[in-house]
Amino acid sequence: MSPGPSTIGRYKVLGTLGSGAMGTVYLAEDPLLKRTLAIKVVREGTGDAEVLQRFKREAEVSARLNHPHAITVFDVGEEPDLGPYLVMEFVEGERLSDRIRRAPLPPAEAVGFLLQAGEALAALHALGFIHRDIKPGNFMVGRDGRIKLMDFGIARDESSRLTTTNTFLGTPAYAAPEVVNGAGATVASDQWAFALTAYEMLTGDLPFLGDSVGATLYRIIHHEPVFLEELPEETKAVFRRAFEKEPARRPPDLQTFLRDLVEALPLEPALKHGCLARIELLGTERAPGVMPLRPSPPRGSWKRSRLLWAGALPVGVLLAWMAFFRRDTSRVLSIDSRPEAAEVFLDGTHLGPTPLRQVVVKGKAELLRLEKPDYQTLEVRLQPQDSDLLLRLQPAPFEVAVHSDPAGAEVLLDGEAKGRTPLSLAVPGTGTHQLRLTLEGHRPWNTVLERQKPLPDPVKLQKARTRMSAEKPGRLQKFFTGVFHREIRP
Repeated sequence: MSPGPSTIGRYKVLGTLGSGAMGTVYLAEDPLLKRTLAIKVVREGTGDAEVLQRFKREAEVSARLNHPHAITVFDVGEEPDLGPYLVMEFVEGERLSDRIRRAPLPPAEAVGFLLQAGEALAALHALGFIHRDIKPGNFMVGRDGRIKLMDFGIARDESSRLTTTNTFLGTPAYAAPEVVNGAGATVASDQWAFALTAYEMLTGDLPFLGDSVGATLYRIIHHEPVFLEELPEETKAVFRRAFEKEPARRPPDLQTFLRDLVEALPLEPALKHGCLARIELLGTERAPGVMPLRPSPPRGSWKRSRLLWAGALPVGVLLAWMAFFRRDTSRVLSIDSRPEAAEVFLDGTHLGPTPLRQVVVKGKAELLRLEKPDYQTLEVRLQPQDSDLLLRLQPAPFEVAVHSDPAGAEVLLDGEAKGRTPLSLAVPGTGTHQLRLTLEGHRPWNTVLERQKPLPDPVKLQKARTRMSAEKPGRLQKFFTGVFHREIRP
């Protein structure tokens, strides 16, 4: 793996913050302004004109938004040997999705975050933009308690002609029914995703959860939401209205949804009053960019629930989902592996075990990953000419615990000394490997190492037989010597 860049544009790279299917985010410093920044760089092979256009759009939206609860983008550019990059505000903290994964949030803490997030989203809508990918993973929670909305790369206004051919638009689990059915994203669909984010913050769960993406999309369109039993009835009623299938039957704006939610949640009277006063300013020029409300202890405990995004993704559903959002050309892949039954992931989405047929791929830069126990993970960057793939997995190294009785035996792997027992021996995954134990006064012990076949614990070494000494012949040797002499006597 080649080392990362030392500089990007005029910025000095300090380290790597994270890496994903589309690119890498670096920690950097502006040498002129002496401030720490985050730089997002598109992975090699995806830096085409369209991606650069998306980066410019993200910078444009951020600059126009200029909100205390939205990530600020300072610069955008293109490095000849690296590709497009985006220079943005560095927030020391974690994604809201990571915070939720540890445990659902107490109502007071959740409301504090939701008011900040709602102010940023309302300001975005007031500018005429639609975010189109509201979810916990697109909010950063700083160590100071501030929350920041980010990732405006697919945001658009009604006059925008920006299209996307390399990535999915939005996230299936947070898509509104009308969007799943093929309609364009609107303010109402952003508000649907915001309500889902609020529900997940409070419960750790999603109300349309299926065992696959296809099942979840079907439930979003056809099923009523399934709420945790422990959730108060007043709170269920608020979310039930927010998750109406018809946009016209949902709350008309974020202000109404947040007011209803705060009224229904078990909050201290003084905190509730402060929240309602702040909500009244939502979407206005007087909306405060203040610190979040300090949480108070929750009343009672709600059942912790975890979003399990498991199960194979039916290829037909994947095709349908892609077709809803993108009308560009596609290609069909067949994916097989040796050995078979390797789990396949396409840009992080689980497709199922090999062999796979009729896998529809959009664009030209998807990352294919294969995983199988006892084998090394294989990552492949798909090329435009790929059609039938046969991928070979390499066995992963394994470890063998070596103990002997008596201890202290020399351990040789394929003739190379590795130390003395007891020890843990790292064995390469490929090829056949010979293990030999030797100890003075004992017979050598040999075996062929096999994965998942432990050695005897301990290996009992047998004492070597003592050879008969010529200087001190034993009685048996003397007997045969006498017989021999008698036979040859003339």
